[in-house]
Amino acid sequence: MVVLICYLDDSGKDPQNPITTLAGYVAKDTAWQDFEIEVEPIFYDCGINVLHTRDLENTDGEFTGWRKLKKQAFVSRLSTALSRHAVMGMSVSAAKDIYKQRATESERKRTITPYAWCFNLIVNWLLTDIRVGRLTHSEGVSFILERGHENNAEAKQVFHDVCRLYDDASLALRSISFAPKEACRAIQMADLFAFYSRRHGKQMYLAPPDRKAEIRSDPGIMLKIMTERLPHRAYVASDFGPDIPNSSRFFGGPIDGE
Repeated sequence: MVVLICYLDDSGKDPQNPITTLAGYVAKDTAWQDFEIEVEPIFYDCGINVLHTRDLENTDGEFTGWRKLKKQAFVSRLSTALSRHAVMGMSVSAAKDIYKQRATESERKRTITPYAWCFNLIVNWLLTDIRVGRLTHSEGVSFILERGHENNAEAKQVFHDVCRLYDDASLALRSISFAPKEACRAIQMADLFAFYSRRHGKQMYLAPPDRKAEIRSDPGIMLKIMTERLPHRAYVASDFGPDIPNSSRFFGGPIDGE
C-alpha cells in the first residue's frame, strides 16, 4: 500500500522567540525511500552526519569553517533532490503571546498550545488543499514528528480528535508517530524548512505594515533556494478568534456548558 507521509519539525519553542513554527514536507512513502537513497551521497561528500540547521546557520558543529557559498550549495543540492520526490512543503507559525492572550479571553476550559494549533492547521491543509487534498483522501497520510517535544502528546490528541469528529478524516488520517532527528534525512529537511520559515515569519510578524510586502517578497537566500523548485505553503497567524477581523480561527477545547 502506498501512503503519504508528512515529516514535521518545530522551531521557536525557546521563550525569547515571539512565534512558534511547525513545518515539513509530504511525499509518498516510496518517494521518501528514494529521496533518502539519493541524498545520502551528498551528506557523505560534505562530511555531514546529521543536519542540525542551527549549526548550519551559525557555522558551528559539523559546519565549522564553512563559507556562505558552501552552505548555500549544500542546501541547493538537498532541495533539488527533494523537489524530485516531495509533493509540497508546509509551514505554520503562531504568535505565542497573542495566542495565550486570546486563549485566556475565550473563557474555555481547555485550550491547546500554539504548537498543537499549528499541527491542527497542517492536518486541515492536507485534507483540503487543492494540490494535495485529493491525494490525501485517496492514499491516506501518516505523520512523523520529531521526538522529544513537550507537546507531542497534545499533537497526538489533536490527530485523534480530528479522526473522531470527521468521518472522511478518519479514513484519510492513518497514523501519527515520532522519530529522532538522527533517524532519517526527511526529519532533517523538515528542521531546515522550520528554521528558516520561522525566521522569515518572525520578520513578517514584527515588521511595520508598510514593510511587510517588501519582506514577503524577499524571504532570504536560503528560503529562496528551498522554495524555487517545489510548491510550498506558509502562514503566520498573528491573531486568533472568530470575532477578530483578519484573524485565524481559534482551535481549543469545549466552552463551559458545551
